Amino acid sequence: MRHLVLITALLLTLHEVTAEEPPPTVRRYRQQAIQLVTTSGGWLGTRDSGLSQRHYEVTLRTGVPLGSFSRILGLTPSFRTDFLQPPAVSALDVPREVHEAGLSVFYRSELNERWSAMGIVRPSFRGDFTTSDNAVRVFGLGLLTWKAIPDELSLSFGAVFLDRADLPLLPAVGLRWQPTTDVQLDLQFPKSKLQWRVARPESDSELWVYATAEIGGNTWAVTRANGSTDEMSLRDIRMRAGIEYVMDGGSGWFVETGWAFRRRLEYEQSQTEVSFSDAMLIRAGLRY
Repeated sequence: MRHLVLITALLLTLHEVTAEEPPPTVRRYRQQAIQLVTTSGGWLGTRDSGLSQRHYEVTLRTGVPLGSFSRILGLTPSFRTDFLQPPAVSALDVPREVHEAGLSVFYRSELNERWSAMGIVRPSFRGDFTTSDNAVRVFGLGLLTWKAIPDELSLSFGAVFLDRADLPLLPAVGLRWQPTTDVQLDLQFPKSKLQWRVARPESDSELWVYATAEIGGNTWAVTRANGSTDEMSLRDIRMRAGIEYVMDGGSGWFVETGWAFRRRLEYEQSQTEVSFSDAMLIRAGLRY
């Protein structure tokens, strides 16, 4: 927390020395049904005996205004595969691949000038495709947002239902502060992000740098080596820094790297827990 405050203060100081008011940010959405297609991939691992992971993901984001852009219904289908690589000399019992296929339903409505409500429901299949036991899970998020200072500071209150065996339900609270169009701080739980616009290569594009902190991982239904079914959970805490190029309408690319720590694997039925060493992570993606 202290580091985020210090970074924010530094960014504000750099902004104050700029004589001209910065231009407004480009739009990260399109006024049409098909919003964005995103493809991304990444790697998380170490050189020692820890568990390594690779993943690939594709999402399609759509948005439909219900009468006006103050009431929006969004549908986002996605598919992700994680490839798990246990240590060569270890007897760690994990599947080589786990998958998640789901559909996010997003709804947002402005209740009045200061208050808005947002909800996300995401039914999905999470597993290794060998069993359907406890493979269908439902993510849910509900938020109320209050604009304390319009166009600058807002506060959010709600809850997020992860439907994970290790983390079923968490509070979703935080604030969003945008003191200038160059600086945005989303101090949220369970994911926070600080971003700073560093350049505008063209009038319809922007270059941003950012830092994030979040809880990572998921729960999948899997079949163990002995033939029994179980629920496998991977969990960690991730700190990342990256750079993002955004064009008007949301297209662009991003590249990020970071560190994952407090990594652990849990099996629900057998009550097995395994801890791993810290790991480096790399992730990149395209949006169009």
